[in-house]
Amino acid sequence: MDLCFVGGGNMAAALIGGLIDGNVPITRLHVIEPQSAAQEMLKNKFLVQAEKRGIQFTTHSADAPDSWATNSGSVWVVLAVKPQQMREACEKAPINLRALLARASLLSVAAGMSIDAISSWCGNAQIVRAMPNTPALVQQGITGLFANKAISKEKRHQADQLMHAVGQTVWVEDESLMDAVTALSGSGPAYVFLFIEALSQAGVRLGLNPRQSEILAIETLQGALALLKASPEGLTQLREKVTSKGGTTAAALASLDQAGFMKIIEEAMKAARDRGAEMSREYR
Repeated sequence: MDLCFVGGGNMAAALIGGLIDGNVPITRLHVIEPQSAAQEMLKNKFLVQAEKRGIQFTTHSADAPDSWATNSGSVWVVLAVKPQQMREACEKAPINLRALLARASLLSVAAGMSIDAISSWCGNAQIVRAMPNTPALVQQGITGLFANKAISKEKRHQADQLMHAVGQTVWVEDESLMDAVTALSGSGPAYVFLFIEALSQAGVRLGLNPRQSEILAIETLQGALALLKASPEGLTQLREKVTSKGGTTAAALASLDQAGFMKIIEEAMKAARDRGAEMSREYR
């Protein structure tokens, strides 16, 4: 399998690192990145490691290698540019990249970019949409995936392999649900960081020093997640086990309920989902 990344930012670097470390059968890996400093960073970080795995690793400021546009093997182009740059990156691509976009399998990791829009810009219907999240940077991500009917079972498996390099995957069968995936897991790390901030700041206001409060907040969350993953019990049972009738946790949860905590989270996710749908219309 040959891979061409259009864009060499943080998410692309996370994927490249996971793919080189993993067992995905890659022959060549090319990155198109206009910033020379970013190109050097990618080469410094991945070139030696790639060569040890027998992967030919190259970078370029704008175009794909000459031979790739007519290569008869399995080629994937990973579209890893920002949503507002996607159309220009596809429609104004240099000749070799333009030809590659028209025949390769395409994997888009940009939020809010519909398959129809990408297909019209590239002249290619073989597209998988992916919505990874930032824990992919430490190979602990979760990616939502959707493939249209032009993607074969084999290609679907390959796309799953690619995104498994940075974490777990979940497939949806309706493209409109990709906006819900974006709202939940794509934006979700920010909600978690905000929750930890809220816990930590509240701890300081209750008398703890900032360092104590931050450690307690982070380790509490990490421990709770580890317990959840290890336990055969579900979320509700685990929550109830912590909540003694008339105790401190019950008082806290009653306060959250009175403040409409569950509704606040739902409304926040709806706002993210609606913005994703709006972006699809804006960048069409």
